Amino acid sequence: MKGRSIIVGAILIIIVTFLVLILNKLLNLDKKFDKSFTVSRYSYKPYDSKFFFDELKQNAGGGFKENNVSFELTGLGLGETVNTTYMIVSPNFYPKSLAINHLKAFASKGNNVFICAFGFTTELIDSLYNSTRVNKMNGAFPPFLAENRWSIKWNEEDSTQTQYHLWGHKPVTAILDSIYLPGNDLITDIDTLITDDKNNVQLLEIECGYGHIFLCNNPILVSNYFLLYQDNYTLFNKIADKINLAENNIIWDDYYRKVNSADDASSTDIGKSEVFRVIFENPPLVWAFYTFLIGIGLFLLIYYRRIQQPIPIYSTPKNNSEAYITVVSGLYWQQQNHKSIADKVITQFFEYLVHNFHIHAKDFQESELEKISLKTGRSLQDIHEIFDEISLIKSQEEITKQSLMNLYQRINSFYKA
Repeated sequence: MKGRSIIVGAILIIIVTFLVLILNKLLNLDKKFDKSFTVSRYSYKPYDSKFFFDELKQNAGGGFKENNVSFELTGLGLGETVNTTYMIVSPNFYPKSLAINHLKAFASKGNNVFICAFGFTTELIDSLYNSTRVNKMNGAFPPFLAENRWSIKWNEEDSTQTQYHLWGHKPVTAILDSIYLPGNDLITDIDTLITDDKNNVQLLEIECGYGHIFLCNNPILVSNYFLLYQDNYTLFNKIADKINLAENNIIWDDYYRKVNSADDASSTDIGKSEVFRVIFENPPLVWAFYTFLIGIGLFLLIYYRRIQQPIPIYSTPKNNSEAYITVVSGLYWQQQNHKSIADKVITQFFEYLVHNFHIHAKDFQESELEKISLKTGRSLQDIHEIFDEISLIKSQEEITKQSLMNLYQRINSFYKA
């Protein structure tokens, strides 16, 4: 009874917990716009980037893969890779010096590097161009979001502009400009692709050798909400054309988003679960998870009565067969009943043939001895000798002790061969 009470209590606690969770979800259905985000490619939150990631993956003409290590460890900057675009979408982008050099070397061979983050290191900006406002590159994350209707302008090659609007939140970002650095032998030109409604730079296209580096200071431009708002999805098409998505290989970076985010950079990640992070960033998975747990609770509630009681363990019955055989054989030996012992030995021999070689007693004929020799792997002479001994014993009513010993020795030699 005590055990059943504990089980019932546990089940009731589980059910009450899930009812509270479901009620909380229902009460929050009309909650305000969720402006929290981590620039995650897994999340459906408005300002995360799952839509952008999925579109890149589905439309990459040359293939798509992900990278989880620092760029300098990939070897891309030292190899001969071409026609490839390396995508970095991160809260902040703080690469090491060696990674910066490798990124530029990679781009200079005819590849593209697309960097989209709220903040950058001074070293990165200095390596690309000369900025008079380099002290305003290190943007905080999460950035301050001003609730406002704002817009951006895409500068076409024919000097026309395409405008995109968003009614949402405008972030405070790092300050970009386009002052060219003549002393840099890899950087040959800088163009402004996107500006906002206050003419602040949002996306730069930097020619680096034979390739390009795209520098964007506003990841909200590639967020779910922005790209799916009215006709803003065409912005993705323009970015896709610039990075040659239809033909290039795409490498999505999943390293810098983790090490450069505000909550991950200062954490050891102890106690964090990647599985639960993915689940709770995706509403369909959250509901599937809740449904699974509720199903487990109902299963326990319905079937706990069928839990089987422990089966008592009885001592294993002692096998007395060996002792019985010893007694019976001793009795035969004392009575000098050699024929009965020989019959038992012959019967055991035939059982051995059936079990190991599928040769039955009826097949143990003189005409079959050669086949039996081949099947058992014993010499034909040994088989003949055993056959003769068995035939001799079967033809007699009584046999001598010596005949019994001869039979036993030949059969025992057969076993050991």
